[in-house]
Amino acid sequence: MKSKKILLCLTILLLATSCSSETSESQPSTKPEEAVSTTTLESTTTTQPDTTTTEDIEWDTCYEIYECGDLQVPLNYSDLNDGLINIALVRIPATSEPYLGPLLVNPGGPGGSGVEYVGEYGEVWEWAFPNFDVIGFDPRGVGSSDQVNCPNDPDSDENWLAEDGEDITEFFVEAVEDVEECMEMSGELFYHVGTNNVARDMDSIRAAVGAEEINYLGYSYGTRIGAVYASFFPERVRAMVLDGPVSPDDHPSAFSPINGLGFENAWSRFAADCDARMSCALNEYGGAEETFFAVNDLLENKNVPTENNRELTGSEFVFAAGAALYSPYMWPDLENGIIEILEEGTGTIHQRLLDEYFGRREDGSYENKSPVSFLVNCTDDPVRPTQGEIAKAADEIADQLEHFGPLWRSSTFCYGMPPSLDPLHVEEADLETPALVVALEGDPATPIDWARGLTGSIGEAVLITSNGDGHGAFLGNSECVTDAVFEYLFYLDVPADGWSCEEPN
Repeated sequence: MKSKKILLCLTILLLATSCSSETSESQPSTKPEEAVSTTTLESTTTTQPDTTTTEDIEWDTCYEIYECGDLQVPLNYSDLNDGLINIALVRIPATSEPYLGPLLVNPGGPGGSGVEYVGEYGEVWEWAFPNFDVIGFDPRGVGSSDQVNCPNDPDSDENWLAEDGEDITEFFVEAVEDVEECMEMSGELFYHVGTNNVARDMDSIRAAVGAEEINYLGYSYGTRIGAVYASFFPERVRAMVLDGPVSPDDHPSAFSPINGLGFENAWSRFAADCDARMSCALNEYGGAEETFFAVNDLLENKNVPTENNRELTGSEFVFAAGAALYSPYMWPDLENGIIEILEEGTGTIHQRLLDEYFGRREDGSYENKSPVSFLVNCTDDPVRPTQGEIAKAADEIADQLEHFGPLWRSSTFCYGMPPSLDPLHVEEADLETPALVVALEGDPATPIDWARGLTGSIGEAVLITSNGDGHGAFLGNSECVTDAVFEYLFYLDVPADGWSCEEPN
């Protein structure tokens, strides 16, 4: 069996695929009607390679009324002779005065498509930011930009779980094989997809659109991109919102339980909400805790059918439960999916949750979100632990995770990857306007501890929080934080560090 655990477990460990803020159907009740003019800063020389030599962008109509274009950027900023790669963009031009510049948006991942995120939710961005050119981009390796690829067929895996004491030697053998295939499928881009180069590409975009400064909104992994950009090019930042923050210290080799504990905390909040509601169908079977392990026991020895002659495995159930915790708007799916398994003996709802998470297409193929996540996180990581160190650390993390531990226990992290040519750059940024770091207490994927780590690494940054649930706050899972972010982006009104709010009932 080809398990591909090298890709799949990093997906939940390190924010792959849909680790972006889900924009809810409801919009925040208020936003600034006008905005003050921005102050233009003079560009200064940095130690970074020159990004002003990029070609112009030729914009064509897309999404019926928006603009799409492609930008050629260096594959390797340290050696321009290595050639160029393509970066895909979408732009929603500003419609109101005063003009506040470009707002670059990244939805997270690594692997999320900024082009799709901006283009498909265009009405929201038009409503929210009429004073900005809203620009979504697919980072190198992603979506419509030049892609990286790896073996990627989650549906071929029978089991992604490893129990305590299980021999996982085979997983490490497969990890080396998978990395070799990644190299073959991705070419030279394999070595150059790290966050440092994505930040440099952002500055190439800035130069190509003729802006002296940018505004930036990054969710989840997008916060890491923003932090690196701020440290490389602080004088080119007008405002920066980092929502659902990722600590720069939390590489795969850090072997931190924080991410896993975030999912455990989110599950506990879901379970408490269910237990407190008479309408929660799980209470007829003893509550959320009882039903989680009842399904686990049911799927331990057999799969349940879904649609299109597919089956839901025990590991897919656990993985889908984690995916459903990304937003409280998805909690009803988690609840109904558990009931479907217990009462009907089918797992269609959980299978659909997993398909959306991995980016499964109608023809059964998958988007390359998981390969991108694996390659970016491991390219950023400066350390390559041994097989023994990985197995020991994975066990220790799994022992702390009552519900999701078996997913961590089976991970091979970055085993088999060559040393990084350009590990993640971490340096405090001398920003004129502090970056705004946003976190939710119930975020499963980027817990509060990561928020503090990112805020401290930037230096010129403030952290604001809400008691809300879900991954990503602005325009999604938090009404009170959304209002504060609008004030910041339009007026450069910086809240006090440590500001917090409570969500309306």
